[in-house]
Order: sequence, then structure tokens, then C-alpha cells
Amino acid sequence: MQSTAGDDRTDDIGAGDGPVDHGRTVTLPAPGMPRISVLMPLYGHADFALAALDSMVANTPTCYEVIIVDNASPDGAGDVVAAQVSGARLIRNPLNVGFGAAVNQAALHARGELLLLLNSDVEVQPGWLPPLLEVLDRRQSVAAVSPALLHADGTLAEVGSVLLSDGETMSLVDDHEWELSRPRAVPYASAACMLIRRSVFSAIGGFDAAYVRGYYEDVELALDLRARGLLVVSDPRSRVRHSRSGSSSPERAIALNRFNRTIFRERWASTLAALPPYLHETTLRGRDSFAVDRVLVVDDRIAQSDRGSGDPRMASLLTSMATRYPSAVITLLASDLSHAERYAPSLSANGVEIADWSSSSPQRWLASRRGHFSAVVVSRAQNVERFGDVILATQPQAIRVVDVEAVVAVRLSRQAQLLEALGDTRARVLEAEATESMKAEVAAWRWADVITCVSAEEADLVRSAAPGREVVLMSWGVELPDRPVGHGDRHDAVFLGGFMSGDDSPNADAVRHLVDDLMPELWAVLPELRLTIAGSDPTPSVLARGGGRVSVVGRVADPVDTIERHLVQLVPLRFGSGVKLKLIESIISGSPFVTTTVGAEGLHLGALTEMLVGDSAAAWCRRAVHLLTDAVAWQEAHEELLAIGRAYFGLAAFDRSVDELMGRLGALRP
Repeated sequence: MQSTAGDDRTDDIGAGDGPVDHGRTVTLPAPGMPRISVLMPLYGHADFALAALDSMVANTPTCYEVIIVDNASPDGAGDVVAAQVSGARLIRNPLNVGFGAAVNQAALHARGELLLLLNSDVEVQPGWLPPLLEVLDRRQSVAAVSPALLHADGTLAEVGSVLLSDGETMSLVDDHEWELSRPRAVPYASAACMLIRRSVFSAIGGFDAAYVRGYYEDVELALDLRARGLLVVSDPRSRVRHSRSGSSSPERAIALNRFNRTIFRERWASTLAALPPYLHETTLRGRDSFAVDRVLVVDDRIAQSDRGSGDPRMASLLTSMATRYPSAVITLLASDLSHAERYAPSLSANGVEIADWSSSSPQRWLASRRGHFSAVVVSRAQNVERFGDVILATQPQAIRVVDVEAVVAVRLSRQAQLLEALGDTRARVLEAEATESMKAEVAAWRWADVITCVSAEEADLVRSAAPGREVVLMSWGVELPDRPVGHGDRHDAVFLGGFMSGDDSPNADAVRHLVDDLMPELWAVLPELRLTIAGSDPTPSVLARGGGRVSVVGRVADPVDTIERHLVQLVPLRFGSGVKLKLIESIISGSPFVTTTVGAEGLHLGALTEMLVGDSAAAWCRRAVHLLTDAVAWQEAHEELLAIGRAYFGLAAFDRSVDELMGRLGALRP
């Protein structure tokens, strides 16, 4: 088929036109309203294009249309595609206008909400599309997203690229298993395979025609997008194979790259001047060169979201920071990498970088990133003691934050008071430990510029001990159930709480006190009442309380579901500190509970305190019996708790506190 010089020709092609390769035909979908328009420039090598289209059919839901622009292929590739492909729109150019111009040309015919820029030498792999759509659907600040590019042999070639001060580019390759599930903003990503919002591509005028025959138009696109406050993301959960220079010779590719780099350097001289030169640490510096906010979070371990001890809250904090601030780099440095294979993937999938220091030490890892972070958040006083000096030495520019998940000294002091009342000789030793712990915690608070606390009570203590520091209240964020379970679908009582801190922990003591001292009083009134004790790592003393009307079930997959199957949660805590997740989970599911003043700290119970809180055994048991037997009182507590949950402990409330913290760190609000 010939075209008049200066014009292009557009055909809706079907099998039967032109020369036929009987070994292959490709039938593309024809959706009435495609979400994605695939834009494929073609310059020779029909076999590559047919393989690329084959991979689209095999690995992509039928939500796309295909528009092919043949740039006057010298080997008749356009004729082969016309003969072998059914369902695509083929645009024929009388001369080779180059990659960028061909994409712009195809975009004029697109109907999809999203444009997929696809080289003819790229083959998409199974499952490639859902991660890219997830990124665009979740983050409006992301304009374009690219998969990881693989070499033809399947090895990793590129997860985004770095831009250097001389205009050179360098592919990012990190094949650590944690990083291979982390979508991340990058300086730029190759347009060999890129999914971009059509509205954005149109608004910036598409690719600049100054870049002849390909190369650097995608780099300029990324800088144009950043100038508009939009991001380019690379997501290695999505994979495609790229036969580099499959549509031209390597020699021609190098020549075109050099020619276009000269144009790019002249246009973006001031931007390039602020970027790093090629050095041995270029990959790290270049990767994050456009990220103003680089926040390091230091904790004991990779947050174990199905356990207690503040881990679920830390998982929520990391996830909220990474998802709400996608232009920032959020990095977790865990001093213990145990169970990383279980807990790192979910954090990585939400954009959190997990520091891999396994070949050296956490301190050396920090030293290798000297001057890199804009803020450092350290959870727990012992980590300030361990890492405070190296943070000051290697990150002197960073704003320092200490996250107070709970004041340990308060818990120890309360435990000592309980032991003294019980005549236990360990009380004096514990009181001495509490004194030493308070010294260490106060030193940590005074090391910080900003301090986060889970409750107003602990915030007051911190302010008095470390005056002049900024304090941010940041409790817990828990997903609210869609349909809280009503009274008629519940029965009996539950205690929920982890026991990872051992037999001397507040939870283990509460279980012993509950079963030995309080349940006999309840059974005297309600002899059929059954108690379930649930939670990870039940200790020997907890396990010993099982039997008869008491069931010890250990770890449960869904704590809220377990709570919601019971009428009342019984939590007679006699010592402890911080805000208790088990009671927050009761609140957000509208599940009445009976606890103590220690257990009720930070829960915003207000008028409900009289119904739910008792410190003497007699008062505590009266409240439990009342809620277990009076459906009207139960319903009143149920509705009030749901309102408290929405106001203080839902994900929206937690996100607001994260925004306040990030604002103190100088980050722009999302």
C-alpha cells in the first residue's frame, strides 16, 4: 500500500492484506470503550512487533485498543503487520518521523483514558498490567508508571533510571527481593513501555519533536511532569522483556542518543547543574535526587503487623507516609531483620524501602548514606541509645524525631507498685529499673527535635521532661468495619492480646488475674459464661489457665473478627503504658469491654468511663455482669464506641496525625 508524500494513511487492518507469514497471526480485542490505547511505533522487524502483540493478547485483559504507526519500514514490516494482525489501527507514514512523533501521531487517534507507549520490541509478561493500574488508581499525583524492564534472557535490566549532571543516564537495577515489590518514584523511566494518563500527555503536548528518531524525549517528559508536580513511578511488580535496539542497529542507537543528549543538555542546563555527577555512590544519590523529603525510620524490627508491642501502629505509620507522600522516600532501618521474608513484602508493596544491611551492619549502612536523609524517626529509647551518635555523625542535617510508642518507665513503675502490694520481693528491683529507664527515655526525648506520643497523658509527661520540643499526638489507625456485628450475633467473653513479652508482661498478668480472681465472681452469677483467650505466643502460665469454660486459642488471623464474635472483652490490666490496641479494636468494632484506669488511658471514653472502667474487683465485676446481661446498656455502649472509633482511631484520623508530623518535617501536604 503506497501513501502520497506528506500524508499518512490510516487503515483498520485485518488478516489478508499484503504478504503473509503463515506461521503467525494475531487477533486483537475490539472493546467498545477501551480503557487503554496501546501506541506502537514500527520501524522494521515485523517479527518483533508480532511477538509484542502476541504477548499483549496472551497477558492482558481485553480492555485495550492498538494503534500502530509504521514509520516507512524499509523491510516491508508494515505490510507484514497488515497481513498478520486483525483488530489494530495501522497508520502508514511515507518517511521515518521517529519514535516521539509517531507516538504523538498515534495519540491523536486514541480513545482510551490511559495511553500505553509500547516499543515494538517489548513483550509484556503475565500479570504485568494490574500493578501499574493500581499505582495510577491509588495516586493521583502519579502521571505515568513503567514496569521493570528485563533483558531478552529474563535478567533484570532497569527499574527506572538516574539522570546525572552531564545529561547522561544510568539504569537502576536492584534485584533484592524486598525491592522487587516496591513501586517507587524515579527521576525518569523508559518510554519503551510506559502507561500514562492521556489527559496529562495531551496537556503537555506529547513528546517534543526536537528529539529526532528517539532517545531523551522520555527524559524530558519526566522533567516536564515534575515541573507540574506530577511523578513518574517504576513498579517492579510488573515485568516486560525488552530486546534493546531491536528496531534499529546498536551503532545507530548510540549516535541518536548522543545527538539528542546535546539538545537535552542545552535545554535543561540549570536543572542538570543541581544533579550529582558520576561517582561511586551515584546510584543512591541519583535515584533520590528529585526527592526533597527523605525520611529514615529506625525500629527494632520489620513491623510484624499481626503482633502487638506497637508493631501494627508502626506498620500503619510507614504505610501512611509512603502512600500519602509518594514523592518522598520512606526507608525503614530495622536493627533485626528476622522474619523479613514474611513482613517486608507488604510494606514494600506500599512503597516503603527496607534497608538491607545484612552484608555489614546498621551503623555502616547509615555511614554509607552520609548526609542523605532530611529526617530520621527513631522508635523506642533503646534505639536512640544505640544509633543516636551515628545519626548525629552521619545525618547532622536531618530533623530528629523520637516516636514514643509507650513510656516503658511508667509500665515498670506500675508493675513494681503491684508487686509491692502483693508482697513480691522483686518490687524493689523493678523500681530501680524504672528509674534507669526513665533516665534513658528522657535523654532520648531531649535528643529529639520532635516527639510523637500515643496519648495526651504521655504527651504531658514528655513535655514536662523535655520542654521546648514539638509534640505530635499520633495514636493508632485501624480500618473501620463496614457492618459492625450486632448484639444478637455475639456470645460469651474474650480476652485478646499478644504475649510476646513473656510471663511478666501486662497481658499475661491480666489473664492470670482474670481467670484466678475475677472469673469465679462472674461464674457465680453467670455459670454458663465461657471465656476465650486469644493472642500470639501464649506463655506457660496463660496456657495453664485453659480448660473447662476457658479456651486458650493462641494467634488469630483477624483480631477484630474474634472480638466481634463475643459480647464483651474482659481486660483487667493492672499495669502497663501507652494505648492498648486490643481496646482500640474493640472500640472501632463497637464491642463493649471492661477494663481498668490503666487500660483506659488514651481511649477518649468520656461518659462511657462509668460503664466500662473499674479498678476494684467488685466494681469491675459489676460492670462486666451489667454488659453481659443488659442488652440496652450493651447497645448504648456499642453505639458510643463506634462514634469514638470514627473520631479518634479510624484510618482518616491517623492520616491526619501523619500529615501533622510530615508538616513538622517540612513535607508538602498531599
